[in-house]
Amino acid sequence: MKIQGNCDHKFTEVKELFESLHSSGREVGSSFAVYKDGKAIVDIWGGYADKQKTKTWEQDSLATVWSTTKGVAAITCALAVEKGLLDYEEKVSHYWPEFGCNGKEDITVEMLLSHQSGICGSATNEVQDYYSQKTMAEELAAMKPIWEPGTASGYHSMTYGWLTSELIIRVTGKTLGTFYADEIGNPNEIDFFIGLPETEEKRVVEMVPFPKEENQSEEPAEINDAKRAVRRGPNLINLQNSRDWRAAEIPSANGQGCASGLAKLYSLVVSNDPSLKILNEETITKMTKERITNRDLVLDVVTRWGAGFIMNMHKVIYGPIEGSFGHSGWGGSCAFGDPENNIGVSYVMNQMKNNFAADGRSLELINATYKCLNKE
Repeated sequence: MKIQGNCDHKFTEVKELFESLHSSGREVGSSFAVYKDGKAIVDIWGGYADKQKTKTWEQDSLATVWSTTKGVAAITCALAVEKGLLDYEEKVSHYWPEFGCNGKEDITVEMLLSHQSGICGSATNEVQDYYSQKTMAEELAAMKPIWEPGTASGYHSMTYGWLTSELIIRVTGKTLGTFYADEIGNPNEIDFFIGLPETEEKRVVEMVPFPKEENQSEEPAEINDAKRAVRRGPNLINLQNSRDWRAAEIPSANGQGCASGLAKLYSLVVSNDPSLKILNEETITKMTKERITNRDLVLDVVTRWGAGFIMNMHKVIYGPIEGSFGHSGWGGSCAFGDPENNIGVSYVMNQMKNNFAADGRSLELINATYKCLNKE
């Protein structure tokens, strides 16, 4: 299948690599984009929007990007900080009084955003509860932390979404998805949604889960309480292609987008042009400040967290620039901003791989991008 889209002649090798990912059978459908100042340097797509390969992947095809959504949520929270609605150093209970109980009294906004709250899992197995912000907020507000908040990070894979959305509700009266759309998405024509309008359903792709054998990974020798908490809950991989899933607002997991929308968003965060920037430099410095670096209790790898962002400390997952920041999603998607080269980069696909960390396909594309970028 012919790869669609355009790229600056300098990045021909990136397009060739993207084509090889498709011709070698590693993709069903995908998109890859690099933007600067809201304009495309690379914007390519190809393959199919469904498992049976009957529908072509289009430029504006939308996929579930799982935890890549968290980076958009973090940008949205940063805007609330810039507007004076939130303060990273303030206690969560200042905005959400019901939260301040059972050992959570001193949890700050920065601790919550950097996965240090100790409430990384829900007890419910009902997906309808997941679709109700009110239900999940009430459960999390009453919960007792698994570990002492502020002493370690443990990836809040799902709960991060309801926690951040409740904060935004308390200070704006809007859900996080709505606040994002009103303040960031719509004004800047960013093609990304947290809570997909029904009018956009015609653009969604079918997510293709990884084979069952990939999910039969060996049980870790030591499983802690944090990992147990995260593993609880309904089997979302079987629900991700439903309208109910896409319509809900879960800012940790169910954002719907394409690579061009996410790359554009991050490019407007790291732009040098004051007329284009979504956030000012002071806010960017605050939100990317290291909040904790440790071996994450859930991910079991050394991770540096900003205020909701994965920081590129190992200079591996998001290219060679240590100051790059963003988030990656289960299955393979990712999006990040590079503040040195002032670019936003994103990869979105529907053929999932069983990984919570970096995906080989995105790593290859990102490394090729920097190889081309650094050419004389």
